[in-house]
Order: sequence, then C-alpha cells, then structure tokens
Amino acid sequence: MPPRPRREFNGDRKRLVLSFDIGTTFSGISYSILMPGRVPEIKPVTRYPHQEAVGGDAKIPTVIYYDPANGKPVAIGAKTLKSSVIMAAEQKGWHKAQWFKLHLRSPDMIQPGETVPPLPPGKPVGAILADFMKYLYRCAEGYIEESHRYVNLKALRSTTVFILTHPNGWGGAQQAIMRKAAIDAGLVPDTNAGRNRIFFATEGECSLHFCLQNGLEIDRTDTSGVLIIDAGGGTVDVTAYRKDRGYFEEITVPECHFQGSVYVTMRARADFEEKLGPHPRYAPGIPRLLEEFDKGAKHSFKKEDETMYIRFAGYNETEKALDILTGQLAVSGATIAKFFKPSVDCIVAAIENQKKQSIDTLNVPIRSIFLVGGFSASSWLFHQVRDRAPLDTSVTRPDGHVNKAVASGGVSFYLDNLVHSRVSRHTYGVNAFVDYTPGIMSHFKRREKIREDSVSGKKILTGCFDPILMKNTRVRNKEEFRRTYFRISYNSRELHRIDDVEILCYRGKANNPMWMDSEPNMYPVLCTVGADTSMVPQKKKRDVYGRRYYEIEFSVVLLFGLTELKAQLVYTVVTKKEVKKEMRGEAHILFPDLGN
Repeated sequence: MPPRPRREFNGDRKRLVLSFDIGTTFSGISYSILMPGRVPEIKPVTRYPHQEAVGGDAKIPTVIYYDPANGKPVAIGAKTLKSSVIMAAEQKGWHKAQWFKLHLRSPDMIQPGETVPPLPPGKPVGAILADFMKYLYRCAEGYIEESHRYVNLKALRSTTVFILTHPNGWGGAQQAIMRKAAIDAGLVPDTNAGRNRIFFATEGECSLHFCLQNGLEIDRTDTSGVLIIDAGGGTVDVTAYRKDRGYFEEITVPECHFQGSVYVTMRARADFEEKLGPHPRYAPGIPRLLEEFDKGAKHSFKKEDETMYIRFAGYNETEKALDILTGQLAVSGATIAKFFKPSVDCIVAAIENQKKQSIDTLNVPIRSIFLVGGFSASSWLFHQVRDRAPLDTSVTRPDGHVNKAVASGGVSFYLDNLVHSRVSRHTYGVNAFVDYTPGIMSHFKRREKIREDSVSGKKILTGCFDPILMKNTRVRNKEEFRRTYFRISYNSRELHRIDDVEILCYRGKANNPMWMDSEPNMYPVLCTVGADTSMVPQKKKRDVYGRRYYEIEFSVVLLFGLTELKAQLVYTVVTKKEVKKEMRGEAHILFPDLGN
C-alpha cells in the first residue's frame, strides 16, 4: 500500500508549484495547482513550442543556440530540432550550448578523456541555465494557461514555488549557481522571501517519490530496502531507502556516477572517429552519424547478434572495407554492446555495493530495484541490469513515463515530503587547535609547528580536524549540529561581523581523521559561514600581558539533514531579570567558485 494518502491543501489561497528537471540531454516540467480544500494533483507539461510529437511522453532537448553577434538565444528546446534552424545555425555560425549541465560539476568529478562539448564563448554555465529556466517558465505558463482556464497566473507569480532538481552528487556549490540562475531568469526576486520559494531536491529522492505514486507499493510489515536507480542523460543516481512508520529513510550513502546515456554516445563517437576519421571522404559525416546513432540505434538496440545500419551519407556511397553500404554504416550488435558496457557494469557494481552497505550497517537486505530515468527506457540497458542483478533482487520499471520521474517526483517531494532522514555523504568539520601536550606522540611529532597563543600564552597546535558530522550518519530533517566559537580582538568593532567560519569536507578514507597535515589534499572547504555578530554581547578581558581585549561567544548551527545545507547563528544574552536567553539570527553560506 502507498505510504500515506496526500492531504488536502490547507492554504487560504491558490498557489502554483513548478518542478524543473533540467537534464543533460532532455528536460521536463511538472506542476501542481494548490487549491484550498482540495487534494493536490501532479501533472506534467506535455506541449512545448515547436514540438512535433505531443503527448504524455513529451520532453524537450536541453539545447540553446546563441547568436555570437549579441550573445542572445535564438533557438531553445524543441525549436533547435527544426531543419531550418539547424541550417541557419550552420550558415550564420550560431553557437550551440548542449550538455551544459555537466559543466556544473566540480573538477574532481570530471573523468579523464571526456569529450563534453565546450560552453559557448563568453557564456558561463550559470548564464546558460538562467536562459533555459526563463524558457521553461514561459513554457509552463503557456501550457497552464491553455489547460486551466480558471487559473490567473499573474496572481500566482509572487507566490509560485520552484523545485530545482539535481544529481545526488551535487551540493551547495551547484545549488548556489542554480539559485542565482533562477533569480537572473526572473523566477523569483533577489530577496529573502524570493529565495525561500526555491527548493532543491536530489534526483534520487525525486525518483523515489515518483515510484511511490506510480506503482511502488510496500507492505506495512516489509522492512527490506528499496533501491532507486535514476539513469539519466549524464548521471546514474543510486539511492537506497526503507520504510519507517509511514515515511522513508536513506539507509546507505547515495551514489552518483557519470555513466548516463551521453557516455554511450561519447564511446560511439570515439569508435566512429577511429574508423572514419582517417578517411577525408567520410570524416565530415561523423557528426551526422553520431546524431543518427543518438536518435535511433542507441534506443532501439536490443540484440547483440544483430547489425544496426546508421545513415550518414548519400545513397551512392558504398565502401565495403569500411562497412558502408548505400550511405549507411553497418555497426555490429557486439560493438554497440561495448558502448553500453561501462554504464551497465557501473550500475551492476553500484547495486552490489549498496546491498553490501545495507547489510553491513543495518542488516537490511535490499530486494527491490526500480530503474527510472530516460536512459532506463533502453531495452538493452534494462535487460542487462535485470539479468546481471543478484538473484535475490527484482529489477522493474514503474508504470508511467520514466523520463518524467524526476520532474513529477520533484512536485511530490514538495507536497508529500516522504523522506525524513538522510545519510551523510562525507565527514564534515572545522580546523581547530589544541593545547600542546608533549606526552602525546602525535603532538610531539608536530613540535616544530608549536605556536604561542597571544592571549593565554599557552603552547598550541593548529591543524587538528574537529568533526561535526561523521560520514554514513543518518540525520533527520531538522536535526541540528552546532559548534561554539570564541572570537577576540583588541578592537571591539572588529567583532561586529564574522565571515570566515570555514566548514571542511573530509574526502579521505580514514574512519577518524584527526590531523590535516596527514592528508593535506583531503580537506577541501565545503563552505564559509558568515553572520552579523554586532548584537552578540562582548566581554572585556585582559591577556597575559595585561592588555585589554574583547571576546564574543557564539555558536554556528548547521542542518545537514535537508537537501540543502542551512546555517544559523546562535548566541546567549542575559535579560534584565538575570535570565539567560538563547537568541538566533540569520547566517549566510558562501560556497567556493567551481571555476565554470
């Protein structure tokens, strides 16, 4: 049975919820019009401008053409497929932005030998995202106006909620770029109220919500795990859950692998270039060959013992030595299977790893696997994964259009909020200092790094990693983690603001990381927390030399259990009645620049 029925909307006026799934190759939109006293329904956008095929499986290419003369978009989405647009792009030298989502990755996510198309000159990925979001917003409004005559969209614009989905492996740095893009696109104003109408959801979590609404039924007594595999254009997101009192909780560290369908295309390109590249007569036809492979053979391929014929040249072109017959390249099924193999191997290995983690940490077996996402529509991929999966598991695809899983699941994520705890991906902490104790071997080994504390005069060692949250910890949505800080200055005004509380993310393999100099490259800065501390009470003190200085004490509260990292500033004041009262203020989070 489903986890729990959706409740009636209890708001006092209508509200619109839009979910954007901006995929590597294709994108989709789902929405819900919330009406007081009615149970919300989730609907997909199934018509887009310039789209030839209209229906429940509607989706649009994540592609934009830019005019190099002014840097403005001249064609977006389905329009980029029109032959007249493609011809104009070639003749006028328009710049094509495709697969641009992959440029949001941090450098450590990029695989050697990748051939991701570059961004158009002068167009950072955030600007391209903003243009695409603006287009999606127009598409959504146009569709809703045509489909729901009773809806006044102008009245809903100031309260519309946006769900922006992203791969499991992305975090605050990518979310910051996406939020700014949404603001630049005009979805929300650049205010606290506007920013609070943007929500982020991982593709794995969206896929779970989609599956629950489309055929995934779990008995109340079933305590086994469910594995959701979202195989999309760029990534394969793998997340394991189990039911917990009507809700769900993550039971393992989610995975994100860059082995989606575009990587099959990359491997096909390498093969075609090796075969036809040395031949000037046929090398210019490789782009068309690749395009035809992407549209046809990649999706229709089913048997390893059959040959696929891909047209890329005129009917008079035949070269048996190169397997070219009447303008078609003959590609054996065994060759196409090799293009798929790394992606299939990756998914099978992820299944085995998730099953092992689930048993090792919670003794929870994973018996059900649901494969969703546009890539899962490939019969070859689905059957290969199903046939190679462990015998004690079942691999199925839910009813409904699997390529709409993330967009529709994003709306369900907002409405139903069925996941109440998540597993921390890494170990998070801060760079701390400790009093030097020569009797401790790790201290003695670092005696050359001793320095004297300017206030206490004590010998201290810096570079000690102080964990806030350990990897593989299940964290509930509103669970708080705090660290207390003392700041001193001989000038009281310098304590009115802090902007340098660095939260580090340990990416090594040690179970209990302690000294940062042991693995200096394994502690990148996750984010920097800052806040206005002018209201925090200051204490007057004197150092060991008798000089007066000022001190404040405050705590930074972090919420890791949400899909977006949140921070607050906490401090204590004493009231006139000598009662200590905890006060809270806003803290802002600044993420490192990804360099894109």
